[in-house]
Order: sequence, then C-alpha cells, then structure tokens
Amino acid sequence: MSDVHAASVATANPSADLLAASATDEWADLVATAVLGTDRRPAPPPRPGWDTWSQASDPAVALLDRAAAVVVARRAGACPPPAPEVDLPRAPVDDRPPCPHAVAARLGRLLAGEHDELLPEWFQRCGELGVQLPWAALPALLLRGRRHPRLDAAVRQLACGRASWLAEVLPELGVRVVQQAVPDTAPPFAPPPRPADSGAVVTGILSVFHERLATWNTAREMCLAAASIDPVWLPTLCAELSRIGFDPTIERTRREVLGAAEFRHAMLLEFSAVEPPSTPHDPPSAPPTTPGDLA
Repeated sequence: MSDVHAASVATANPSADLLAASATDEWADLVATAVLGTDRRPAPPPRPGWDTWSQASDPAVALLDRAAAVVVARRAGACPPPAPEVDLPRAPVDDRPPCPHAVAARLGRLLAGEHDELLPEWFQRCGELGVQLPWAALPALLLRGRRHPRLDAAVRQLACGRASWLAEVLPELGVRVVQQAVPDTAPPFAPPPRPADSGAVVTGILSVFHERLATWNTAREMCLAAASIDPVWLPTLCAELSRIGFDPTIERTRREVLGAAEFRHAMLLEFSAVEPPSTPHDPPSAPPTTPGDLA
C-alpha cells in the first residue's frame, strides 16, 4: 500500500488513537452544553470520529446520542487495574476420594430446602462413606452454620481443615476461622432416632391418611417419622402412599410425605451405589520355597 493511499484511509476512518485523544475533549464539550442547555449553548461540532452520532434533528437528542457514544467508548477502552498479588495459603490436603456427583447433587437439593430434615442423615452417611465434602457447597454450609452451631461442628469435622482455611482466605464470607463453642441449648443436628418397630410407624402413618386425618399441620411430623424408619420399609411406605385415592383434604400432605420418603429412598440408594474407599491390605505371605513347605 502506498503512503498516499494509507493517508487517505486514515483520513476516511479515524484511528483508535485519534478517537481516544478526542474523547476527552468531546466529553468536556458535551458536559458544558448539558449544563447550560442546548437552547442557551448549542453543542459544538463533533470532533473527528464522533460525527456519526450527531445525526438527530433535535439538538438535545443529538447531544444525548453523542454522550452515549463517548461513555461507551471510554468504558470499553478502559483497562482493568492489575489484580493484587496476594500470597494465599494452600488448602489443606485431603486424601479422601471426592464426593460422587449424585451424592453432591443431593446435598445441593437439601440446601435448597428440599426435605431438609434429611440433612443430618446425609452428613452421617457421607462421614461413614469416607469421602470428601463437596467443596462447592462449603461456603453455603458455613453460612448456615453461623445460625446452627451443631451443624457448623459437623461441617468442620467433615471438611477436615478446609473450613478454617476458607474462612481465613475469604474473610468477607463472615465466618469464624475457629469453630465456635456449641452451647448446651443449641438444637441437635442428628437423624431422628430409629423407632423400635418401623413397621408399626408405617402402619400409623397410613392409618392417619386412611382416616382422612392427615392435615397439613401433621405433614412435618410424618416427614420426620418417614426419616426415622428402617430404610427397608421405605419402598412399602412409598407404594402404599401412592395407592391412596385422591382427596382434596389430604392430597397436599400425601404428596409431601410421599416426596420425603421417595427422596430419602433415592438418597440412600445413591450412597449404597458408591464403593467405599479401598484400604491397604497386609502384603501376601512369601510363597513356599522348599519341598517341606510345599508338603
């Protein structure tokens, strides 16, 4: 490309450097006109590169169009400040296997409020399984633990040091680095006690529905009962609740209790499908090397 042709292209299409240099002056002119008003001080002609946005017939509209173009250009061309260099401590090493996806997704549903009476059992099963806590859920669990000290203690025990690490590197989270003392009056965080006869509990739940006494006020109590029974009774409870005919006086409660039983049954199946972490075994004994040994 010749020098003459390059100069003509630059004249027809103002370069980015030219627009950047004129943006400050263009903005100053527009602010001065806006303060006095277009009737008292007509806007000066646009500077090179800004004439495209001054085509409106109304001077006030043209002023706003030009101002919008300058604001967008200045914001688009601004470079973000460099990120501060912070020497963050490394997260504690956790050698346990990661939490399976299905189990972690179930925790997310519990934290969203779906049958949260089963949250203590989820923690119990996860601890027995020997897997890591889903780290994406750790901030939400720590925030909830600020109101429930026993939950906070369970989270920190299962997190194996990463709860304190997160509280230290993320102070804006607003949680303590060290676990707070659990007062004696704090509500418990444990699965409901297992009844001596889970079959009788299932019979009692079904009787309340058959007698049309299952009002919405009894839903929470029956959900807790469904959370306490032996898991082998869950398929029976789900099947019998599904067979109950529609009745507008008990349907809402039936759906809630059935949902809690199905939710728990699915959760336990997800835990049972996970293979426990392998443990090192004793090395095999040396093979016999003499005829006497072979004998």
